[in-house]
Formats: sequence, structure tokens, C-alpha cells
Amino acid sequence: MSATKRQIWGGHLQGSPDALMVSFCSGRDVSPVPMADAVLLPFDLWTNRAHALMLARRGILPLDLLGPLLGALNDLEDAWRLGTFQLDPALEDVHVNVERYVSARAGADIGGRLHTARSRNDQVVCDMRLYLRAALLELGHAVCGLARGVLDQAQTHADTVMPGFTHHQPAMITTWGHWLAGYAQGLCRDLERIGLALTLVNRNPLGAAASFGTSWPIERELTASLLGFSSVDANTMDCINARWEHETQAAHTYALLMNHLSAMSQDLILLSHPYWGLLELPDKFVTGSSIMPQKRNPDLAEVIKGKAAWVGGMVGGLLSMPKGNMSGFNRDTQWTKYAIMDVVRECQPAPVLLEALYAELKVNAPRMRERLNQGYPEAADFADALARALKLPFRASYDIAAAAVRKSGGAGRIQESAAREALSEAGHDPATTTAILSDLAYPERILGWRDHTGSPHPAQVRQQVSHLRAQVGAQSQTLTTLGAGVEAAWERCRTLKA
Repeated sequence: MSATKRQIWGGHLQGSPDALMVSFCSGRDVSPVPMADAVLLPFDLWTNRAHALMLARRGILPLDLLGPLLGALNDLEDAWRLGTFQLDPALEDVHVNVERYVSARAGADIGGRLHTARSRNDQVVCDMRLYLRAALLELGHAVCGLARGVLDQAQTHADTVMPGFTHHQPAMITTWGHWLAGYAQGLCRDLERIGLALTLVNRNPLGAAASFGTSWPIERELTASLLGFSSVDANTMDCINARWEHETQAAHTYALLMNHLSAMSQDLILLSHPYWGLLELPDKFVTGSSIMPQKRNPDLAEVIKGKAAWVGGMVGGLLSMPKGNMSGFNRDTQWTKYAIMDVVRECQPAPVLLEALYAELKVNAPRMRERLNQGYPEAADFADALARALKLPFRASYDIAAAAVRKSGGAGRIQESAAREALSEAGHDPATTTAILSDLAYPERILGWRDHTGSPHPAQVRQQVSHLRAQVGAQSQTLTTLGAGVEAAWERCRTLKA
């Protein structure tokens, strides 16, 4: 990279920063946002092809006009791919731009027939469903990749002991593997939500027209097949009423995912802080400072947190969009298009970037173990063990453990001598708990006491990893199957002549 293209920071880092990370963090500071309908153009072309083929099959469009019409649409697609076609703002939207292009290319008699038996209302609703389906499929595969990545790390670190935290304070002994498996379990719920959103959006609204259908003898089942939809969304008014709903469902799905990624990001920020030193972020996923040459800033993690907060606000705005609207089309809902496109644009790279970061994340296992010497993370397990061994009410064993912490004099770990003293003062013979006392100095033994489904016990973590991998695999296969069906529908619609 030339000196004029390089960042002004990062001279102390190895290699160049990840380009996607830099773009993701820069946001709109230096990058323009494309026209919303320019984003929809490839989907509008698909919608137009399917509609034209259906009109021809139903005898509404003369067969001798279908070839020139499809040829004009193909020419437009080629020009768009080459970058020689731009939407004309004077023509208001993508739908009119496409119709005028076809008229100019194939003649007004042909172009003028393209809008038969439909409205821009059902056309944009259909385009948006195709767009949302594509975005959610891409997101689903990205989340699968991230989940697999953290599960690989969880398997590797099932035995890597470290402190767990509540209230940002040391709490109990856990493992880095258990921590990562927890992330994966949340991501699996995100995959379920993505699957639900795809199920709801993958229904054909084309043919609803302005809200109330059409007198032309259309076949909505055919356009559903040509567009790769699983079924027809039957009631024509609801097809149009629900325009905001699918955008909101998708935004909600993104918002919950981003909250999970935000929690992962905050953990990365804290655990990689040099005063803690439990993790080290890869050089290419940190940024520097324009004034302090030594800085390794976790900008990626901070930006994910910021976008998680922002997308929650977008969900609130989308939810309020239909308030007070009468059934049927209302132009208020045009703004749901911009909102969901912003959400997709801002959030789509997040799981991809985190997957790449975790693949190179450095784990300081010795420091993790060393940190167990602070904050008495074995205290709760000690209380549980005493309650079992001495058949005490938990509250009584809790008081003994608390006394042992107090008598350990700030050592950071319960001292055996302090535990014996606390037991004696409570009227118990320390000799009856020798095995428990001898385990206190060994975190792995303490974890061995917690051997149940979902716990940080290494064997349990490995079972969690295996179970979660199966869930991710099943979700991935569902996404792949749907994607293959969509691709087959596209190819059929792209190559069908009549």
C-alpha cells in the first residue's frame, strides 16, 4: 500500500489492518449510501421477468411480444452490471425506470404492457421480499460461520480454566471453552430467528396489485415458482398491509443478533485490556491513534456495540410505522425500505469480521489461571461442598465459607488454614472435610464438582460443543437447501423463453 493510501496510525502493528474492518468502522464517514432503488434493481428485473412470463403463459401478453420484452430486460441487466445504466431520479422509482427502458428498447407497445395486472404496490412489496430473503440467507451463512469458529475454539479450550464474572467482579471458576459455548448457544437462537424470518418472508405477494387484486386472469402460483417463493401469500390486502411487518421482523432479527455480538465485543474489550491480559486481539483487527503511536484500540468491538444500540432504535421506528394507518396501501411504509436497508448495510459484516478475529485470537491460558488467585472464585463451590458433606442448610455452609474468606486476609483464594478455623468456630471437625479442603487449591478439581448438563465441567463443555455443532449443521443445511431452490428459480426465470 502506498504512503498516500495508508492509515496515519498503525506503524507499530504487524501487517496491514483488515480492509473490511476499516470500512465497517468508518461507516458513512467516507462512503456514500447507494440509492435504495438501485439496490432493488436486480430484484425488480427478476420480478418483471416472472410477471412477463406469467402474462404470456396466461395469454394476456402476446407470445410474439414476449421475446423482445425479455430481451430488453436482459439488455438492461447487462448495462447495469457494466455500470452503464443509472436510475433517472426524474422517473421517480426503479419500476418506472425499468418500464421506460423497455419501451425505449423494444417499443412503447411492448413496454406499455409490462405493467398489466399489477401495481407498483405489489411490485415493490415483491422486490423487498426478494431483497430481504437474499439478505437473511447471507446473514444466516455468516452466523453459521461465526458459530462454527467459536465452537472450534470452545473444543480447544474446554480445559482452559479462568474466572467467571458477575457485576464485572470475580464470581466462580469457569473455562474459556464454556464461555465460547455460551456464545454459540445464543447464535443458534439467532439462526432459528433467521429461519423464522425467512419462512415468513418467502411467500409471493405479486398479484395483489394495489391491494385488491386484478380482473386479469393471472396465475400467482406460477410467479411464486418463478421467484423461488415457497407459496402464495393469499389475501391481497394483507400482502400490501404487511409491507412494514417483514422489514420489522428482519430488523428485530438483526437487533437480537447484534446484541449477542455486542456482548461478545464487550468481553473482548475487557478481557484483552492490558491490565487484565487474558486475551490479545490480532493486530489486523485493532486500530491505532492519530496522536499516540502505541495504541491498540478495539474499534471493531466498540463499533459493533454502537451499531447494536442503533439498530434497536431502528426496530422501534419500524414498529411505529403502521400506527393509525387504514388497511390498504399507505405511502408511510415507503420509509421502511430505507430503514431496513440501513440495518442490513450497517450490520451484515459484523459476524464475518468476528469470525475472522476469533480465528486469530490469542488466549493467555497461564494468565487466566493466575487470575483465579484473586476474588475467591471457589467460595460458592466450597459452600456447596460443605452443605453436601456436613448435611447442612446452604445458609449455614454459606456463613462458614464467608468466614473462611474473611479469615484468609486478602489472599485472593481461601486458605486451608482459614477454612479449618472457620469450620472449628462453627462447631465442625475440619478432619471430616479433608478431601474438600485439599481440592481448594486445584481449579480443575473444583470444576469436577459441577458435572451436570450445561456446566463448565470440561466433559460437559465437549458435549455442549457436539450438540451445538449439530444444531448449526442443521440450520446451515436448511439455509443451503433454500438458497439452492432460490438459485434454481432464478436460473429458470432467467433462461425461460415462454
